[in-house]
Amino acid sequence: MRIPIPKDIKAVVLDMDGTIYSKPRMAWYMIRKQRRHLPSLIAERRWRSRQRAVVSGQPSAISRQRFTDKWYRENYLPSMVEVIRKHYHPQSWLQDLIDECKQRKIKIIILSDYEAVKEKLQALGLQTADFDAILAAGDYGTVKPDPRLGDAVKTAINNAALNWRQVLFIGDREDTDGQLAKALGAQFLKV
Repeated sequence: MRIPIPKDIKAVVLDMDGTIYSKPRMAWYMIRKQRRHLPSLIAERRWRSRQRAVVSGQPSAISRQRFTDKWYRENYLPSMVEVIRKHYHPQSWLQDLIDECKQRKIKIIILSDYEAVKEKLQALGLQTADFDAILAAGDYGTVKPDPRLGDAVKTAINNAALNWRQVLFIGDREDTDGQLAKALGAQFLKV
């Protein structure tokens, strides 16, 4: 499979989980690794779903306090990195996309839903230097499809005058990646 990049594109924003690597059975692996912390794991999933609903204009958010940041950073994210290292590999089209972007001087940005992005890239055997910017929605206190993430993308590539029609978002979810692209006026390709 080859990912087509239109002629007018100046930047590609890649989703991480589920896009640059396929993640079948990820939930099962994480439940298995986090079984001692199952209430926190469930609370994290519910929080993320509710935050997406709030960003989409639906009422009622729940506090992230139901699971601790300490558990999330010290246990959940390292477990996710370990699962990725052990069970997953980059999509077959990714290296060709990186090579084409470099050849055409197109900026490549990773925009992940989860933190520990550099660690996950390394777990996949990828070079962080291949990307112009590596971002996580959580580092900005939000989730996709919050359009405020567009400011983070523009800042990361040092281009405040960026025309969003020249940006291609590539992701696996219409409700997050696609809605963010739509909110910004960018192009979207679902893989």
